[in-house]
Amino acid sequence: MKSKNAFIILLTAVSLLFATLIIDFILPIFWAIVLAILFSPINQYLGNKINKPALTSLCTIVLISLLVLAPCFFIMTAVADETLTIVREIETGEINLEKFLISISQLLPALTERLDTLGYDTNALIGQVNNIVLGTSQYALSLIMNIGENILRFMLLTFVMIYLLFFFLKDGDQIITKCVNAFPLEDNQERFLIEKFKNVTKATVKGTIVVGVVQGIIGGVIFALLDIKAAVLWGVLMAFFSILPSIGTAIIWFPAACILFFSGAWLKALILLLVGVFIIGLIDNFLRPYLVGKETKLPDYLILLTTLGGVSLVGLSGFVIGPIIAALFITLWSLLKLDQNT
Repeated sequence: MKSKNAFIILLTAVSLLFATLIIDFILPIFWAIVLAILFSPINQYLGNKINKPALTSLCTIVLISLLVLAPCFFIMTAVADETLTIVREIETGEINLEKFLISISQLLPALTERLDTLGYDTNALIGQVNNIVLGTSQYALSLIMNIGENILRFMLLTFVMIYLLFFFLKDGDQIITKCVNAFPLEDNQERFLIEKFKNVTKATVKGTIVVGVVQGIIGGVIFALLDIKAAVLWGVLMAFFSILPSIGTAIIWFPAACILFFSGAWLKALILLLVGVFIIGLIDNFLRPYLVGKETKLPDYLILLTTLGGVSLVGLSGFVIGPIIAALFITLWSLLKLDQNT
């Protein structure tokens, strides 16, 4: 009995030390697993053609780099450039939001009078809104610059992810078998949990990334066609806010439509409003429940809560991690109940 307790204590201590060693690389490990799951069908297809595991994994990684990593790099470069341009134009006064807000208040005297009766100084509110927009732009720029300053760390984490991805693609089945044999659960339960993890990962990525990318591309294209500055930046922001079902992208395109309307570009405002409501909005309403809820079997409200919670906890990676944790949480409790009943 004493030897068993001593072994458990030693196992716990070593496990904690091991977790401490790899804690800084959790996200690269996670994304290597996610990419291995998503591209496993392609890897299997190439494996049947090439019949050399190492070369097959290498070809799959090249394909991932071309389809995923390279576009992300170029998009983030464009976003950084457009964000810097907007901040400079706001600071130099080329973009004068305060003047625009004053013109709106003059067009809507009833709203101005109502705010005055409530004890709000319209001019002070306009100044505060202008300061908030400038501060938000500068904060976004500082985040991008911070990534640039830590480029060596970013490159290291990317290298770790690609390095691990090579082995996950090449030896994925063997790794899963060793994990199943090592963990003290029944093999069928472990296989069920692994399969659940795969399904939820695929569904979450499809339902979040695919929907976000489609909405962001359509939004960015319509912004560019309407000659709105920083179309790539607004498209990326729409893709990001798409994690909020139904209303997410409207945070970007609806204010833009209002600005166009009050600037006198009524036709452009109408086009943007129609595209936002009947194309961008409908994509979210139709695709997301089909891609996410159908496979994860999670209600929409739980997907929303866990997505926001995941983003708050670990950043952008949380949009995948949150729903996965929720699905595994429900699955584990279901298995516990099933064991108790049997």
